[in-house]
Amino acid sequence: MTEKKRRFVGTLPLESVFAAPLKSTSSRPKPHCRSVVQVLDYSRPIDFLSEQEPYRDRGVTKAIDVNTVFLTARRCPVGCNMCDLHQFTREDSPPVGASVEQIDFALDRLPPASWIKLYNSGNFFDAASLPTADYDAIANRCNRYDRVIVENHPRIGRGRHIEFFDKLDARLEIAVGLETVHPRLLSKIGKQMTRGDFDRYAKWMSQHGIDLRVFLIVGAPDMSISDAIRWALLSARHAARQGARHISLIPARQGAGWGNASISLPHLSLSILSELFEQALEISDRSCISIDLWEFKEEELLPDDQNRLRWLSEAILKQRTIMQDAV
Repeated sequence: MTEKKRRFVGTLPLESVFAAPLKSTSSRPKPHCRSVVQVLDYSRPIDFLSEQEPYRDRGVTKAIDVNTVFLTARRCPVGCNMCDLHQFTREDSPPVGASVEQIDFALDRLPPASWIKLYNSGNFFDAASLPTADYDAIANRCNRYDRVIVENHPRIGRGRHIEFFDKLDARLEIAVGLETVHPRLLSKIGKQMTRGDFDRYAKWMSQHGIDLRVFLIVGAPDMSISDAIRWALLSARHAARQGARHISLIPARQGAGWGNASISLPHLSLSILSELFEQALEISDRSCISIDLWEFKEEELLPDDQNRLRWLSEAILKQRTIMQDAV
């Protein structure tokens, strides 16, 4: 996600969350050493931040203020082999009230916003990761916002969606990791779902008035740059056809759970991602398109790439194409 961010984790030193401190200051924390076992505190979120993201409304694009809370939770039972978020989870379940305490801690330190994201490195509707007894209190906190965004797998907790949805005054949106429509790759990464499972889930959500956000991977081990772009666009087109309100394109990155195969990932430069963004914008006039640029640190880039990063970030927020001479 490339929106302008205002970070508030300075009020929550990561050393106070992890027994072994993280060196990363990324907005979604990443492991600095795969051999270190992190001990997480169920009374504190992993991270939280204030950001902006685009919203398309009847042909007009607006920049929306969003508060995002990364909840400490139980490990996702799906276990996709390209994912390393399990390193920021626990093996046991949180006690009743712990997730609410985490949300309160973050919201006490975040500014007002229109939307809230609650991401728990897995599935919001997995009762082993977030107790249903917390739904009332969480909904109460969320009802100060216009939109609540959570993440979930299509095959987990369908009945609990409605239980939580019925408690909300806000609009509910669920982020789903479709990842790709490449049939062999979707099976290879161990997503434990098919494209048909995703399609049925999207249809069910639409029938119940729940909005859809989709996460897609750009690239995979031993995939060429041209194939990475082609499959990302095919996947984005499919997500848009299934009614995705927001499509987030996430470049496959080194060390993100691919194991030794990560060395064969395609190199996706800012120029290539800029071209991908412009092509993806043409897919739908209803779906917002974003590209995850968290791996690009402006201070580590050459001047030309610093300009590309600024232009692409601004273009994503405004949902417009980038001037050719800027890329």
